[in-house]
Amino acid sequence: MGIDDKWTGAANTVVALVTSYGLSVVGAIIILLVGWMASRLIYAAIRRLCARTPRIDRTITLFLANGARYTVLVFTFTAVLSTFGVATTSFVAVLGALGIAIGLALQGTLSNLAAGIMLVLFRPFHIGDRIEAAGAIGAIREINLFYSELDTDENVRAVIPNGKLWGEIVRVHSRNDTERIELKFTRPFTEDIETTIARLREVVANDHRVRNLTQVGVYAVNEANYVLVARMWVEHREAMQVHFDLNRAITEEFQRLKLGETKAAD
Repeated sequence: MGIDDKWTGAANTVVALVTSYGLSVVGAIIILLVGWMASRLIYAAIRRLCARTPRIDRTITLFLANGARYTVLVFTFTAVLSTFGVATTSFVAVLGALGIAIGLALQGTLSNLAAGIMLVLFRPFHIGDRIEAAGAIGAIREINLFYSELDTDENVRAVIPNGKLWGEIVRVHSRNDTERIELKFTRPFTEDIETTIARLREVVANDHRVRNLTQVGVYAVNEANYVLVARMWVEHREAMQVHFDLNRAITEEFQRLKLGETKAAD
């Protein structure tokens, strides 16, 4: 066989391969593009549709949209394999066996997935709620299948696995309208306790934001001083500012009290 014959045989082989698989490759590319675009369109359509109904929480909206998008992508991948003659039934069986092996290796990841589904179904908190969990405090911004995102009070985006939000204690600060704040003040033994408590009650009573002053008393006794504590209920959205303002107002009142005692002694 001469060189020309070898080149002719190679060319025929290439032509045969292109003829056999060229259309399959083109079809696979088209299917991938169509499937990818369809997944994005369905994702956007579900979000728009759910946004029209205020009864559907944004958490459920994202869960449904992501679920639909991933389902379309799985069918797209299966259709691509079919274009190359791969038996999808065998592929599903192999994928199932592989899924078991991967599931055993990624138990933590799958537990996060299960926790994400439970968070969507039972909704212990919603997007926008201010929560405290896994050592972070902030407002929930996203609840995905495997993890959730919240913006902390320092405006830092924290990513928390869903397993932490479902399997551990989560404090939802924004769920109730009111919040109890606690103020503590260390005072010397030279001050009269009754007078100090009366001044403290007066300052708190003058703040219209305080709904109810529930407890005022001596929290602890040390060698040279005692600690007063005041517990009160305020609007949740005003709690932090009330805490700051009352700390300052009561401290200033105690300073005036001390100054008055000093002048009286002179």
